[in-house]
Amino acid sequence: MNGVLERVIENWLDKATETSFQQPFCYMLSAEGHTIIHSTRHSASELGKDIITIDSDGTPCAFQLKTGNITLKKWQNEVSRQIDSLVVGKIVHSSVETSQHHKSYLVTNGNITEEVSFDIKGRNETWSNQDQSYLRLRTIDRGELFEKAKKLGTKLWPSELTDIKTLLEMFLESGKGILPKQKLASLFESTIPLKFLKNGKAPSQKRCSRSIASAGLLCAIAISSFSNQNNHVAEIEAWIMYIAYMLALAERWHLSKNVYKSELEIATQFLYASLANLCDEIKDRTDLIEGNPLADSYVYRIRITWLLGLMSIYALWRSSKGEPKDETDDFLSEFCKEKRIQLKLWGEAAIPQILAFFWYYRKINATRKPDDFLRNLISSICIYNGPKGGGLLAGPYYEAEDILPYIFGINEVPLMDSFKGESYALEGLVHLYTRRNWKQTMKGLWPGITRLASISFKPENFCDFYRWRNKEGTVKVVFPQHTQDWEELKALSFESEGSCIPPTIKDDPILVLLFLCVYPHRMNAEIIRWLDTQIKDIPRP
Repeated sequence: MNGVLERVIENWLDKATETSFQQPFCYMLSAEGHTIIHSTRHSASELGKDIITIDSDGTPCAFQLKTGNITLKKWQNEVSRQIDSLVVGKIVHSSVETSQHHKSYLVTNGNITEEVSFDIKGRNETWSNQDQSYLRLRTIDRGELFEKAKKLGTKLWPSELTDIKTLLEMFLESGKGILPKQKLASLFESTIPLKFLKNGKAPSQKRCSRSIASAGLLCAIAISSFSNQNNHVAEIEAWIMYIAYMLALAERWHLSKNVYKSELEIATQFLYASLANLCDEIKDRTDLIEGNPLADSYVYRIRITWLLGLMSIYALWRSSKGEPKDETDDFLSEFCKEKRIQLKLWGEAAIPQILAFFWYYRKINATRKPDDFLRNLISSICIYNGPKGGGLLAGPYYEAEDILPYIFGINEVPLMDSFKGESYALEGLVHLYTRRNWKQTMKGLWPGITRLASISFKPENFCDFYRWRNKEGTVKVVFPQHTQDWEELKALSFESEGSCIPPTIKDDPILVLLFLCVYPHRMNAEIIRWLDTQIKDIPRP
């Protein structure tokens, strides 16, 4: 393994917290043939089992994860109390055969002292002498973790210096800022085999499976600084991108879902947990200001818009999973109602976030207010990018940090692109409003709508749909008719096949919505209509 990469792994093992340690370890297990069936981000998990897997031999395994050295004091005061539950208590999970006892592992990114090792050996001998040899605690410490990482590295990880350089740059980020998505995409592009091999053959399913686990491990290590800073938004974005590249590989080589099912479930579980942790953080904070209040005022509403989108998605996800209603749902409802007046349409990349809020708002408010909100959104786009507007409502390829200098007039060089007379989101929003049957109001909006061309980009294939940037595809430009038959418009508005959505993600509308929030440049009217139809079936919270 390249020496630089070895030092990255050593540094990660030194600094890993319980949140940034667990995810990479899951992908190490996955690469070794384990099927992950449960993973919790809370170290003091119920029944002492942080991770539950089925190994390559079909044997259930349970892992308790700790960070730092396991000294005798730490063992006596904290760890040993959980070990009996870990080893003796049966795994209670629908995917585990309860008649077969599990293997138990204590894992730490530190070292286990000699006194603790002696105590563990004594416990194992006691169980064996009592004809309970099936009860045994195995340990994995820093040295073994490092050797696992080295072994994986020689088989899986990219060896080119540019890849290691990107990993190192991400690893050394402060973790407090915005996720460098282009760098992360570059890391995935070099790890996931989306092209034919040098011999002209497609990669085997086994190689694809290894690369998926490898990419997950790399992703977790690359964003560990963000995890250590509890930057949940960056974590959510990173794991959405990981899922996207995993599904790109599945589409490219027509993989069976069994090849990537375990890794997809790990990442999905982590996304749900990250949203829950973000919700808890918002609950506990007295305000949502970051750093200097005066400087933060420029980006505060942009942050609120993102948080409203994520919390709306979390609320919808909870409802779709059938979670029992509790105080979390009450908080989410009040938070979204209270903060909605602070939403900011800073660019079309914010539209998926705003739509997530709109769909949730309709679930918790049965009046016409959500529809009026949608009408105002349509009107704002027409004004901003219409003939008399400033044309600064940037397209979805521009992120907030790209366009903010131009919004506030502090840019050093002029913006080369003009957005006047065009919109990527307007057509889909018009269709949503038409679905609500506001015919007379639409008549008033229509002249402004006809002054903007609706633009969309369709990638050449489903694989490219998931890639961060892709030039292969078709740009479609539609100019609305100056006069439009209402029934024809309704017929188009209610079409909801979503044929442009890849089948690998189409069975999970919440995941599609999260994907669109991170990849707003994949937004088009067809996807918006499909999501509207799917989310309509989610029960009210």
